[in-house]
Amino acid sequence: MKALIVVALLALITMLPVGAHHSPANYDLTVTDFAIKGTVKSAEFRNPHSKIILIVKDAKGKEAEWDIEFSSINLLVRRGWKLSDIKYGDTVTCIGNPDKTGAKRMYMWSIKLADGREFAK
Repeated sequence: MKALIVVALLALITMLPVGAHHSPANYDLTVTDFAIKGTVKSAEFRNPHSKIILIVKDAKGKEAEWDIEFSSINLLVRRGWKLSDIKYGDTVTCIGNPDKTGAKRMYMWSIKLADGREFAK
């Protein structure tokens, strides 16, 4: 009987959800003032990290998609963000850490909206 209880407890423990921490190792944390301005293609407020896809034009007018990762929805809401603050078509400036490999990705620390409001993660 004891063995059955132990097996049942082990089975329950292995079924618990496991939380994963996403390391910032792929971002250059020494560059803290990297900024890009673009148009919001999509915005997802979720856990464990929220995400914005920006359409950014280079000096020649060529468009590229940037993957912007930032804080979880829980933290954003506690800091005063509303889900309606960032919408498709908005022009925003994101400041944060660029990807180490040169990929069009960054980890955002703050954002400036077209109306001048700024939010920190």
